[in-house]
This record gives sequence, C-alpha cells and structure tokens, in this order.
Amino acid sequence: MNNMPHRNLFLALLLSWLTTFAFANDDGEFLPVNEAFQVSAVDAGNHVHFTFTIADGYYLYKHRFGFEPTAGTPGELGEPVYQQAAEWKDDPIFGQVEVFYSSVDVYVPVLAADDGFIEIDAHYQGCADKGLCYIPQTYTNMYQIDVDAAAPDINPEPGKPRPESTKSTDLDAESPSVFPAEAPLGSEKRPNPGQITQSSTDLDADDALSLETFLSQNGLFSIIGMFFLIGIGLTFTPCVLPMVPILSGIIVGQGTDLSRRKAAALSITYVLGMAVTYAILGVVAGLTGAKLQVAMQNPTVLFSFTAVFVVLSFSMFGFYELQLPSGIQNRLNSISQRQQGGTYIGVAIIGVLSALVVSPCVSAPLAGALLYIGQSGDWVLGGLALLALGLGMGAPLIAIGVTGANILPKAGGWMDNVKGLFGVMLLAVALWLVKHLLPETLAWVSGGGLLILAGLYCGALDPLTSPRGKLFRGIGLTILACGSSLILAQFISSPAALSSTASVQQPLPFQRIRSEQSLDQALASARANGQPVMIDYFADWCTACFEMEHETFSHSDVQNRLSQHVWLQIDLTNNPQDNALLQRYNLPGPPAILFFDKQGNELKNARIYAYKSKAQFLNHLEQHRIQH
Repeated sequence: MNNMPHRNLFLALLLSWLTTFAFANDDGEFLPVNEAFQVSAVDAGNHVHFTFTIADGYYLYKHRFGFEPTAGTPGELGEPVYQQAAEWKDDPIFGQVEVFYSSVDVYVPVLAADDGFIEIDAHYQGCADKGLCYIPQTYTNMYQIDVDAAAPDINPEPGKPRPESTKSTDLDAESPSVFPAEAPLGSEKRPNPGQITQSSTDLDADDALSLETFLSQNGLFSIIGMFFLIGIGLTFTPCVLPMVPILSGIIVGQGTDLSRRKAAALSITYVLGMAVTYAILGVVAGLTGAKLQVAMQNPTVLFSFTAVFVVLSFSMFGFYELQLPSGIQNRLNSISQRQQGGTYIGVAIIGVLSALVVSPCVSAPLAGALLYIGQSGDWVLGGLALLALGLGMGAPLIAIGVTGANILPKAGGWMDNVKGLFGVMLLAVALWLVKHLLPETLAWVSGGGLLILAGLYCGALDPLTSPRGKLFRGIGLTILACGSSLILAQFISSPAALSSTASVQQPLPFQRIRSEQSLDQALASARANGQPVMIDYFADWCTACFEMEHETFSHSDVQNRLSQHVWLQIDLTNNPQDNALLQRYNLPGPPAILFFDKQGNELKNARIYAYKSKAQFLNHLEQHRIQH
C-alpha cells in the first residue's frame, strides 16, 4: 500500500500547525518568565557561578543584575564578574545600555560566609524584542562556600566598545517599540511607533536640540573635545572675565622682572588648580551616577530635573544670579587674599578658590554637565570631561597671562548673547529629559521655540552695525526661520494638532488598582451597571506604558471611542501583589491591555501586549469590534 499520500497529508497538517503557532506567537504570545530566562547556580571555590540561559528573541539588562545575601543571612559578596561581553543597544529615550542575549555566566565572589554557608538573592530583569518587559525577578538559593579556596579560572571577554550611534531607522508600524525594563535600564532599539516624537520620519531634529544627546552618541575623545570647547565658550561670559585681574595680580606679585616663561608657568598652575577642582566634581558625579541613573527613569524625578534646568537657564538669561551665600564667599575670599602671589602652591590654591568664588555664571552650565556625567555613571569620563571643561575655560586665561589682556575682545552686549545661548542649551536639555512624556506635537513645537530663541540670541533682530554683525544676523535669521517652519509644519500637517495637544492636558479617566480585592470590586461594579471595561497594566519602569498614556490614551478620539468603558489601570510599581495580579490573567508583564464586555467576559482575542499608536489602537478596536 502506498503511504505517500498519508505522509504528505501528515506533513501538510504539521506545517499548517507550525505556521499557525508561529503567527500566533507574532501576534503577542510571550514565554512565561521562567522559560524566557532560566537560572542555575553552583558553588565554585570561593565563588558562586550563576548561569542565565536566555530564550531567542529575549534579553537581560546588565544594569538590572544584582547579587546580595538574603535578608537576615550573614555574609559578604564582592563585585560580580561577567564571563561574556554584553551587547550595546540604543534607545531614543534612555541612550545606550548593555544587554545580554543567548546566555551569560556570572561569577560572584563570596568574601565572608557563616560556617561556610550563604544564601544569595540574585536579581535580574529582561524584555522581549517584540515589546514586552517582565517584572523584576529574584532567584534565591543556599550555597556551601570555602572562602579560603582558590578562585576559579575566569577569563571574561573584553567589553565591546560603545557604538557611536545605533539609532533605528525602521519604522515598521506593526513592530511595537521595545522598551527598557526599569530605571537604570537604558535601552533598546525600537522598531518604533515613530521614535516617540517622530511619527513618520527619521529626522533627528530633537537630537540636535540637546547637547546631552550629542554626548551620549559619541566616543570619549569627542566628549572631551566638546567639553573643552564648552569651557572656551564659558570664558567669554561676564562672570568668568573677573578671573583676568586675579591672574594679572598673581603675575604682578612676582615682580617686574618676570620672564614670559615664568608668567606662562604661573598661568598654567592657576588654570590647573581651577580645572582640577572641576575634575573632582566630575569624578564625584560619575561615582554617584548609578543612583542618579536609577532615578532618571521616574517621571517625577525627570520633571524635577527639568525644573532645575529651567531655573538654571533663567539665570543665564539674566533674571537672577546664582552664587554661593555671601558668608561662604567672604570666607573663601579672605583665604584667597592671604595666599602669596607668584608662588606655585599659592597660585594653585587661588585657582581652586577662583573656581568656587569668581564664576557664579558657570554654575548653570556646570550643573548641566554634572547631570549628564551622573547619568553616564562613569567616573573616569566625569573626571576627564570636567578637567577638559576647566582647561577650556583656562586656555584663554593662559594666553592672557602670557601676552597681557590686550588680546581680549572688548566687553559688550555680545557677552550677554553668549550667556543667552547657554541658557537656550539648558532649556534644550530640559526638553530632552521629558520629551518622551510629552505629546508629539508639543515636543516639536517646543523644539521650534528653542530654535527661535537661539536665533534671537544670535542677533536675528539686532541692528546692523558692522560686517560681522551682518554675518551673525544672517545666522540668527536662518535659525529663527528653521524654528518657525518647524512649528508651522506641525499645524499644517495636522490641522487637529492644537486640539490634540490641548486634550492631553486633561486627566486620563483611569481608576488606579493595586490589589485583587480592588479589582474585584471595580469589575463587579461595572458588571452591575452594564458597562464594558478596559484594563491597562502599568508600571513606572515601563516606557511603553508611558507612551500609551501620552501618545494614545490622551487623544480625544480614543477617549470618545471608549467613553462607555470603565478605565481601570493596574499599577504594578513596587506592588507586593504584582505577581498575583499578573497571574490572574496569565500575563508575563506590562504593557498589557484587556477588554471585557458588559457581562464581564474578557475578549481574549483583543488583548494588546505592546505599544500601539492612536491610529493602530483605533484600528484594533474596530478589528475586534470593541463596542462603543
């Protein structure tokens, strides 16, 4: 008997089943967290060897690994060593971050253990490439350790260099954004919903608005060079120029027979004292940067830092001065005056004190630089970058100390323009910090406004007094025109942009839920009133959740379409019931959006597991016949 037809039929059915499964997976089926990330651990001498096996299409964040003795367990652990090198991923919001694919081996040294035993909590968190992020996980186990044993032979792969830029240009609307898991996570390349503030184009105009964005996408030498140039620019502000008579006084203190070589040496000593002061600030910012980076994902913290940058920028615009309290300034001044001019130690001390006392105007851009370094978490970068900033500020001072102040441009209104441009840069950083929390139109309009402001400070409307004035006025007019065009384009391309922007200012109609009991009560109330329900799973470490709030749920079209629904938002942030709330509907993590009819029955085929733009979301509602 010929079995070929039966075999062909079997193969066809098998292929059909596999294809169906594959497409079901593409539609949002994600692995349970214990299948996406499998953990095993064994003791290895005086180390514990953890192995994290990662499923295809999933990854773990290096920032989210943490190892500590279980609460109440005596013991001490050293710094973990990662066998494999992490890969860099780039996120349009959080910058670059290191992640692991496939697997990673982590060796954790045990420095002290109670009677040779120690229980360790291993913390980790990861995401799926297709747009789902799992809640933080903890793996706990007991190990027998000989702290005096030899360390295992560990040969970690060298770290991969940070790429200059890996920004995504893929705008596939059906591939939802991938988002970082939690604060300090940085990143992911998003096959985006429009790069958050870029709905249908790959323009990087918002990146051009931000010095921080430039720095985050360039290598060490580019960053140091940029800080050096910023330092030179800061020299030509009204509050740095008073350093000139201080430096002149130092040189005069040596006597009339001072050689040019000695004058140069004294000038360099003065500048190094000033630059090292800034370098120390940079190192401190880098060492404490991990904590800052964790906080920088929280919207409350982001808006707080934005307010700080706005306050700093207004000081550059001349609304007020930022400086040390007068009592501290007077004390530092008295110490400075007691130092003998012309001696290298005294000159270095005066340089340190000058950095603190004589340059209050530098405090605003300096604070911005420190915040950038704090986010990087790199103390070496912090020290070198701020050293370069101080050397840049000092380069013109060295020239002045050697040749005299006659080479310095004359003071005038142009110095206020320089301060104003630094104020615009600070506002640009403020906008960059929260641009992903703003509606698209508002972000672009704000960027256009900054360009207009920059054009004005470049002299776009200043009277023509010289050929040089014509050049700067032309530059200013060009920048002003670009800013105006950017704003007009938002309203020409979208006539409803203004109303859409205004609508997001209204509070979202969500009822926050943090327990199963509250959820049961809300569902029972909706069922009794004959109302359908939409449930949104939310966490403050879920970037896509914020995108849905500000890019989708905030639109009046979406709110009107679901006006008969009860909007429930389950908040998983620091929620002890997070696992129970997720397991209730067999969900791996946020984002997840569920729909229920008037009888309280879930429309399971209508589930959403990743970011959807307003248009995609409304189309999803129509496709699944979600009732009005």
